[in-house]
Amino acid sequence: MAARRRSIKSRTPLDDRQLKLLAEEEKLQAEMEKLNRVIAEAPRIAEQRLKARRDELLVDRSTRAHHRLNSSTLADTRFEQFGGAAPRRARRRPLKSEKRQTILVTFGLLFALAIMIVVLLHVLHWQWSG
Repeated sequence: MAARRRSIKSRTPLDDRQLKLLAEEEKLQAEMEKLNRVIAEAPRIAEQRLKARRDELLVDRSTRAHHRLNSSTLADTRFEQFGGAAPRRARRRPLKSEKRQTILVTFGLLFALAIMIVVLLHVLHWQWSG
């Protein structure tokens, strides 16, 4: 019996660690293969996206061209470089004369409000005292 016990190897902590490392190595190999496949497919996916975008633009252009052929006026092609939309313009700053006019209108309205309050108080005063 003693011979049988010696021939059967019991698992040591070192064996357990080695098995754990082998399992981890297999897992890392599988992940590495997966990432290599993704890297290999990346140019093909990018090409597909580019082709889809190109096709979408071609369809959009063909529908716009078809619409233009049915119209009785010529198409305005000035803004086609902006995707068909008018370009955004920079915000215009108000001129000095416009600022002055705005200030005068504001003070005029405040003056008219003040006069209306005085007249209202005057009328209410006559009603309260009489």
